[in-house]
Amino acid sequence: MGITISMTNPPFSGTTDEFTISILRNGTNAIYDRRTGIPGIPITAGTISNVALTKVDSFALQARNKRMDYQLTFLPKNALKLGSVIVLTFPSTFVLDTYESGFHYIISGLDDISEDSTVGMSITSNVMTLSNFQPITTPELVSLQVRLVNPDLVGVTTPIYIQTYTDTSLTTLIDQDVTSAITSIVNLRN
Repeated sequence: MGITISMTNPPFSGTTDEFTISILRNGTNAIYDRRTGIPGIPITAGTISNVALTKVDSFALQARNKRMDYQLTFLPKNALKLGSVIVLTFPSTFVLDTYESGFHYIISGLDDISEDSTVGMSITSNVMTLSNFQPITTPELVSLQVRLVNPDLVGVTTPIYIQTYTDTSLTTLIDQDVTSAITSIVNLRN
């Protein structure tokens, strides 16, 4: 005998709590049988889609070690509640240009909580963290501009990791893409 149950997965990754199945008499609280301690199941992160890393100046050559502005766009799969964060991890071959401020900014898709509580963008080494934005109940395309120093390697770049988390502890992953945010570098030295 088998039992089929339809459930909706939680909107974040991790292992669910243990399950308990009880067989009850219809219309009563009388339990015929109960099984406890059924192991939880692992839930994987949602897939971020519509990922693109494109040069802002369409005529610019993507040369080795060249400082360039890029537009990064992506579409989270799941809603992002208040307190969620987006983490962009750039490969060590790219350098996030922090020489002058104002070259990294959000174009669309993330809104300030209020006039006094703006979207946060912090950069530590090769990691950019976006936080303090309004909840996103229906995911929409997020677009931002970043200034990078291109790798010294010719060909397709190592991808930028895009991940969303439930909060700043970065323990519960919601969505991710670790393969699509790439570009190609030509064999010219800046």
